[in-house]
Amino acid sequence: MSEVEALSIDVPQEVSSLLLPLQQGQMLVPVETLSEVIAMQVPISVHDAPEWYLGDLVWREQRLPLLSFDVMRGEALDGISEDGRIAVLSTGNPDGDLPYFALVLQGTPRLVRVTPEELALREHNLNPGELMHVALSGEAAVIPDLQGLERTCLRYREPG
Repeated sequence: MSEVEALSIDVPQEVSSLLLPLQQGQMLVPVETLSEVIAMQVPISVHDAPEWYLGDLVWREQRLPLLSFDVMRGEALDGISEDGRIAVLSTGNPDGDLPYFALVLQGTPRLVRVTPEELALREHNLNPGELMHVALSGEAAVIPDLQGLERTCLRYREPG
């Protein structure tokens, strides 16, 4: 007498994401990736690190690498704007050696809803730290390689 209904798998039609303003362009990440946005601060120096590794920050009793994604991609650091901020991002590896890292922003993140119809892949050579280039409703953005950034930062991280 009773019919068994097939359970539908709930595939999200949109993903809440953030556009993080960089010196050149913007980065697109899922909302869950951003742990906190904090005020700009001077990092602790790290010896023998590349120019993009700006130093370490203490955040919630953890020592995090602070990096400039722009410098990592081969651009000069033009300084930090007055509304510059630091984004603390999750690497997606909570049990790893580096569950979080910090990234210099040139403004305030903007919440966006990403749907398959609004997102398009852009043909572009990938720089270090980049997973892909996309256009969201015509706006260019880069999706970071969070696991690659974690591995790269660990090479230069000093024990804290």
